[in-house]
Amino acid sequence: MLEQPRKMFQAVVVFWLLLDLVVKQTVLFTMDLHQSIPLWEGVFHLTFVRNYGAAFSIMQGQLWIFFLAMAALTVLVIWFWFNERPRHWMPVLGTALVVAGALGNTFDRLMAGSVIDIFDFRAINFAIFNVADIGITVGCALFLTWMLFMSGHMQWSELFSRKRISDEEAVTALACADGQTATSAEALAGSVPQAAPPVKLSWGERLEARLQKWESDLDQD
Repeated sequence: MLEQPRKMFQAVVVFWLLLDLVVKQTVLFTMDLHQSIPLWEGVFHLTFVRNYGAAFSIMQGQLWIFFLAMAALTVLVIWFWFNERPRHWMPVLGTALVVAGALGNTFDRLMAGSVIDIFDFRAINFAIFNVADIGITVGCALFLTWMLFMSGHMQWSELFSRKRISDEEAVTALACADGQTATSAEALAGSVPQAAPPVKLSWGERLEARLQKWESDLDQD
């Protein structure tokens, strides 16, 4: 866990903004528009283009949608930090990269009406992108990975785990699935001999039990 997540957030945002600015200014003063420098012929080039849309050249000529999306993103990040107060490095780094990438492209549009793109990955005919776009993509990937597998909000790793759950958990969950009362479930769980060998459930039974236990935990929250 991070001791000072806000400082890490701020440092990443500043660093990524400066990196984006330096790369764009270097391209602006050393290359001609539409000039392409092959670093790996036919696979990866440095190509100077101006993007009048959003990230990865989408929403050409519809910048009002982009600015509306940036406003929504700002509200979501503020809400997330005030409500979650993250201390894990993945959501901190993820949100910082997304914010830095969005700010980097927004500054370009406000100052010049377009964004400088440079990285031209031609192996799969991908859209030309920049450092800010990389931040947005990597940041979203980190944040979603944390939310799905590590945050506890969506416990996919627990749900699909092949680890044996306890007899009491299994009996209680399956009893609830059959509509039995909590008292009946406890009685069933208590009826399992303490010295009995572990019950070996099938994968389907384990999955059903975990689903019911997960739903029960969510209802209690």
